Order: sequence, then C-alpha cells, then structure tokens
Amino acid sequence: MGFLISTDMPESKEKFWKIEHSKKGFEGNWIHVNLDDILLPDGSKIIFEAIEFQRHGTGVVAVNENGEVMLVQNYRYINDYYSWEIPAGTIPPGMDHADCIIEELEEEAGCTVDRKDLKYIGNYFPSIGSSNQIFHCYIARNVRRITETIDANEIIEARWFSRQEIIDMILKGVIKDGFSLYLLLRYLYLQD
Repeated sequence: MGFLISTDMPESKEKFWKIEHSKKGFEGNWIHVNLDDILLPDGSKIIFEAIEFQRHGTGVVAVNENGEVMLVQNYRYINDYYSWEIPAGTIPPGMDHADCIIEELEEEAGCTVDRKDLKYIGNYFPSIGSSNQIFHCYIARNVRRITETIDANEIIEARWFSRQEIIDMILKGVIKDGFSLYLLLRYLYLQD
C-alpha cells in the first residue's frame, strides 16, 4: 500500500515566520551562526539560532560496471568515528555541482566518470529547520578506478562494495552519515 504525500504549498507567498532582525553570532569560513529575531504567526517573538552554510554540498553513489558501489572511509574527529561514506564535498563558488562530483570522485576515490553517466536525482535539506544547507544528489554509472592515489589528509581508504554489503552496513549501523544514508537508500530503492 502506498501513501499520499501532499506537495501543495500554501496559497500565500508571505513568509510564515518573519525575520525582523538578524545578526551574526559567529562568522566563520564554512558556516555562520545567525541570531534571528522572529515574529511568529500568533504575534509572539523568539530568537532563533540558524546555521548559514557558505557552500552547499553534493554527493554521488558511484557504481562500476559490476554493480559495485564506491565508498570512502574518513575519520570524523567531531564524532570520533571511522565512517564509510559516499564521495561528497562542498561546491566551490561558481562551480556546477556536476563538475564538483567529477572532481570529488577523482580526489577522494581515484575514480573517473563520463558526464553522460551522471544522473541528477534532486536535492534535499540535510538539517532542515536549523540550517540553509542544500545537498545535491547524483548516481553515476560506469565509474572507473584510474588511480590508487587519493587525498590522504581526508580519506583513509576507498573501495568497492556489493549491493548486499551496502545493505548489511546500513542495517548494522556501520554507515551513520546522513548524506550517505539518504543517497544509498535512494539508490537501493531506485535500482532495477
């Protein structure tokens, strides 16, 4: 049984929450934290802390001719966790997110893909309600490993995994990264 999801937007273009004033609580290279004075629909006011990312992100489920998926292992010091993730990155100003994917694949995984084999499957908000970040999502077919050289400051290991290995890693909680989970689950669902 499927479910019905309404994608209707409110008739009014007026903002539901109105920002009366905004100031920077913190201004960094990658993020700013804004302190927004918000007027709520009932007339009450709150101060809301919102994370403003300076760059949006993009990631890819990279699939080779054997149907295996490339994952990269990172050490995430904030979480003290060795994480298996999809190749991903932040998009430099002025760069198309498809070009960023091609660059990240080579840098993080030593892989290449023809642009015609990239499929854009949309975007999502990874931390909706607390940040403005947008994550652009791709599936790439016919990905080829062209070098074993990877960014050693960022990536510990890059390797291919079977579909079943990916499912097992998700079910066992090995893959904990939200970007990766979202894209891998979309890929597994969309797979023929």
